[in-house]
Formats: sequence, C-alpha cells, structure tokens
Amino acid sequence: MKKPNGYILFENDLIVVIATGLVRPSDNAKTGGMVQIWILVKAENPVAASKSGADEAVCGDCPLRGVNGSERVCYVNLGQAPLGIWKAWERGAYPKAGKEDLKVFLSLKVRFGAYGEPVKLPFPLVKVIAELSSNWTGYTHQWRNPIFDGYKQFFMASADKATDVAKANAKGWRTFRQLVEGEEPLASEIVCPNYTHNVQCESCGLCKGASIGAKNIAIYSHGSGKKHFNKVRDL
Repeated sequence: MKKPNGYILFENDLIVVIATGLVRPSDNAKTGGMVQIWILVKAENPVAASKSGADEAVCGDCPLRGVNGSERVCYVNLGQAPLGIWKAWERGAYPKAGKEDLKVFLSLKVRFGAYGEPVKLPFPLVKVIAELSSNWTGYTHQWRNPIFDGYKQFFMASADKATDVAKANAKGWRTFRQLVEGEEPLASEIVCPNYTHNVQCESCGLCKGASIGAKNIAIYSHGSGKKHFNKVRDL
C-alpha cells in the first residue's frame, strides 16, 4: 500500500492539523527536508480566514498576523503552501493518523507550526512526535499564558522585542527574536546559524526549546512582511 505524504494529526470543530512531507521531503531552502506541520482553519481557506479574522483560531493573538489580511509581518505566504494544503484536505487527500501511524515520525525531522500556533496541538501529541523525531523546531507567541508552560520543553518563545527575552527567560523559556537591520543581538543571544553560516534547520537543532541548554536565538527580520515589523515592536 502506498504511504501517504501527509496525515491529519488532530482536528476539532474549528481547526485541522496536518503533517506533510512524510514521503516527499519539503524543498524549503531554510528548513531543509523537514516534515511540516500546518494548523489550519477548517471553515475557510487560509487567505480568506486571514481577511475575515477567523485565523485567530489557529494564530491566537500573535501580533504578526496583521489585521484582516493587511500589514502582516508573518513570513508565511498564505496563498502558497497553506492554501494548497487546505484545498487538498478539503478534497480528502489526507487520512487520519492513528496511534500506529505516528511511528512514521521515527528519526524524521519535524517543523512544528509551518503555519499556525503549535500549542494548538495537544501536549501529549507534541511529546510523542518530538520523542520519535531526530530533530525538531517550534515557536510560539503564547508563552505569556501559563496554561502553555509545558510546551517550553519543546518550543521557543517568539520574542518581538528585547524586553520580551528577559521576561520569557525568567519563565523558563528560551527565545527566538527578530532583529531589525543593524541591530546587535543581546549578550544572551546568538544569530541564527542559517543567517551566519547557511545551516539548515534540519541539521541545526538549536530551536528545540528548553530541551537543550543553549543561548537564545535571533534572526534579522525577513519575509514579505518585514516592512511592518517596527509596528509590532512598538506595541
């Protein structure tokens, strides 16, 4: 039987979580061939959900999502992979993963939250996938909310300004922060090795939350929304 390239990992009335790249690895130049996990609104495609505000179901209060589709800072191009995956899901292209199916993650490298908040995945599911995988990355803006404290073991706290770094570190989170051009990283930070040495995420291993003892990570603002990034830093 042909193995599927993707699985539905979790769903409820509002969202569906899909893993892709299980057979045909991602060609993302920055991450490398990692399994990509997408958190998507069920009722609307990602572009429409961004415009209507329904994307709050998958993005929470992330300041990078913009307002009704405008002034987005998020680097994810909703009209590309997220839209294509949503359409494939709507066609019924992805089977639901059972407990045994999760073994497909053994020794793979996983990107939690290629789009959407990875804390939308149940914690036990995150734990199983991370423990099976050989490497992973994950980032969340929900680090301020104590109900998500357990996820700091696996995910980085997305910090939007320098003061966020100390606050998140005090709560036990390691951070990932965007810098503006010319800005120097803090003493507690190193610049992302992808930026400094062209190291892909799949072979780096520094964005695994508090599961490893390492410095915080910073990267210079990138993507189509970087022109709006200063507005986020001023909030």
